[in-house]
Parts: sequence; C-alpha cells; structure tokens
Amino acid sequence: MQTPFDTKNKLAARIDRLALRTALFLLCGGYFFFLWRSLPLSLAAGTALFILLLLSLSLFERSTLERRDRLLRERIGGVIALDRLLLLPGSQAAQEVCRILSCAAGAETVSSCLLQHDNETFLVRMVQCMPGSNASEGDVLSAHRARLEAGADRCVLASLGGFTPAATRAAEWTDPPIRLLPGRQLALLAGRLHPATDEEIARHARQRRVPFSWERIRALALAPAKLRRHLCCAGLLLLFYLFTRSLIALICALLSFCLAIFCHRENARTFRL
Repeated sequence: MQTPFDTKNKLAARIDRLALRTALFLLCGGYFFFLWRSLPLSLAAGTALFILLLLSLSLFERSTLERRDRLLRERIGGVIALDRLLLLPGSQAAQEVCRILSCAAGAETVSSCLLQHDNETFLVRMVQCMPGSNASEGDVLSAHRARLEAGADRCVLASLGGFTPAATRAAEWTDPPIRLLPGRQLALLAGRLHPATDEEIARHARQRRVPFSWERIRALALAPAKLRRHLCCAGLLLLFYLFTRSLIALICALLSFCLAIFCHRENARTFRL
C-alpha cells in the first residue's frame, strides 16, 4: 500500500506510459526499417520486439512496486513500533527491544533483558526519550553500571532518538565499549520483523492526519518571515504593472501589500502580548 505522496497524478502517469510506449514502438520499427528498408517486414519485426519489451517493462514495474510497497510497510511498521515503545513501561520496553534484537541477530534470550550471542552475554538497556531528542552520557554511564551489576559481558543501549556526541564518546571510552542502537536503526529492525498491515497503515494515517484549520493557514500566511516576501512580491508586481499596464498585476500587487500590512500588524500585536 502506497501513500498519495509516493505516486504520480493519474493523468500524468497515463500520459507518461503512453508516450513511453509510443516512443518504444517507433524506435523498434525504425530500427528494423533502417536495416531492411522494407515497411511490412519492419512493422512485423518491430511489433514483435515491442511486445517483448513491453513484457520486460511490465515485469520491471511489478518488481519495483512490490519493493516500494515492502519498504513502505517496513518504514511505517518501524514508526508504529517506536510509538509503542515510547508508551510502554521501562522494563517492558527493554524486553521488547531484547526480543527484536534476538530475532534480528539470531541470538538466544537468556532472561528478560539478557541475550546470549557468540558465547557472550549482552545486557539490553532502553532510553525512552522522544524521537527528536538525544540520550546523554549519563544514560551511557547508567547502562555501564547496570552491566556490571548484572554480570554481563557487553551492553547494548537502545534509544528512541539519537545520542549526543558526549554519549558517543562515553560509549567508546567504557571497557568494553557499549553498543549504541539509535532509534532510526531500531525502527528499521522492528519494521523488517513486523511490517505494517493495511489496517495499521490506515490507523496510523488517521492518527497523524492534521485537520484543516483556517487558523493554521492564517498563521502560515502571516508568519514573521513572510513580511519581506510579501513586500518583494508586491514590488515586482507593481513594476510588472508599470511596464505592461496589466490590471491583474495591479490587483495582485495591492493584495500583496495588504498581506504585508496584516503580517506587520499581527507580529506587532503578538510582540506586545
């Protein structure tokens, strides 16, 4: 299943397909006509070659669509998994990450947060920060102390966001180094294990849908950064009116000036408040 942003407009897609097939047919026929200088034979051979190329093209398009569909399901499945991990309690989130890592790496689960891989024991820790934030070096040191208390050989620290440079340096400084698993890589692993279904994609789209609001459009149109743009657009339209005497250009210039005035008043009002 693909989102509307991953596909072309239907009319544009049909025009592209028709133009591509017409160009292929003309090239096939023209190639054999250049060789044989016979129109009936060139049409017959060109049609056969055109059908063969169409079959190859349809197989390529089918494989491309299947690959895009799989990547989309894995990406949305990873986002859904990160959202679920954010709301779980700390111990359950660590257990879920441990299960994901055991399936992805083929490791054996020793306990709720311990993995056995290559004769080494790995402690899995989880930092439930927001996807846009980063885990700190304090989280890395806390994971190192937890590894010593659990008696594990190594430690894997997963985060729903990223890691600060100080956290990365602290993970390399510990002995043995702590394996850091950022949220992006964790989402890829979770998405490959559990791709999103059609129902999950539809539910995820409904949850992330932003309702239509005139207040949002008004805030975007009257943002402080838009004041210079409105003035520049009004000046250019006014120059265009002076050269061409176009009434439409004059009306658009006046509208741009009005938007600039409203933008200035809105920003001044917000500043006073």
